[in-house]
Amino acid sequence: MSRHSGSSRQRTHQSKQTNGNSEDVVAQVKSVITSLDDVLATRPHEWETYVPSARSAMTGLDRIHFFRDPQRLAEQIWIVQGLQDFAYHDADSGAIRDVAEWCQAAWLRILRNYPENVEALTGLASNWLQRAQATLARIHQEEGTDSSSQGSSSAGNSDRDEQMSEQVDSDDDIGSPPRDPRRQGPLYVEARGYLQPAVDFYTRAIRSADTLGSTSGSLLSSAAESQMSLGNVTGPPGDERHFTQAVRLLRRAEATSGYRLSVYMQQYLNDYGRYVS
Repeated sequence: MSRHSGSSRQRTHQSKQTNGNSEDVVAQVKSVITSLDDVLATRPHEWETYVPSARSAMTGLDRIHFFRDPQRLAEQIWIVQGLQDFAYHDADSGAIRDVAEWCQAAWLRILRNYPENVEALTGLASNWLQRAQATLARIHQEEGTDSSSQGSSSAGNSDRDEQMSEQVDSDDDIGSPPRDPRRQGPLYVEARGYLQPAVDFYTRAIRSADTLGSTSGSLLSSAAESQMSLGNVTGPPGDERHFTQAVRLLRRAEATSGYRLSVYMQQYLNDYGRYVS
């Protein structure tokens, strides 16, 4: 027996052992994801206890280079979405930052193999949109503190109503500076930095879904939310473009068979749809 053939058998044995270990890791990770889903559904107050398990799952997947295998797309999407749901279980209060950032990187790895995959594009867009929620909540809180007679939400709606009507009635103020200097503040800049990628990836997701003829009302509604949020932190005239696009997306979602807009989205469409042709 030659030394070469012995070495070849040894490499084959090591390869099989490695594959077996990789499958064990994947099985363990799937068990972790199921546990994370369960705790969020039944015992959300216990989430912190499960953070080490989530981090262990991430480390295991990185060790076996799980996202290099393009044949495991469905598993990859399911796992990343599960970890992302856990990372943003209370997005208004902030994310589990390292888990959220790992998910963002994982979506990008998937997109290297499947650049037009609707689920991956939607997952990445959602990551950016949810990442913005804590900053938007701080803006909302500051506006509420500054307002002596009404909450920031109603004030924002009033401003938006005025802006929408002005878009229809006149173009005289197109070149005027923003009326609210706060939109140039650091929180607004931070929010736009998160929301612009959300808008961009939702746009790509819709384009891919349209090509497949599978655009869902949920996708359109989430894309509309990203446009609305970006419009709220953008000064005029740029904000109008986002509000207008949000209305058009909501119209498409409303017309999607079997889909019903949320109460908030339906109210938005009812209130501002009349301003958009």
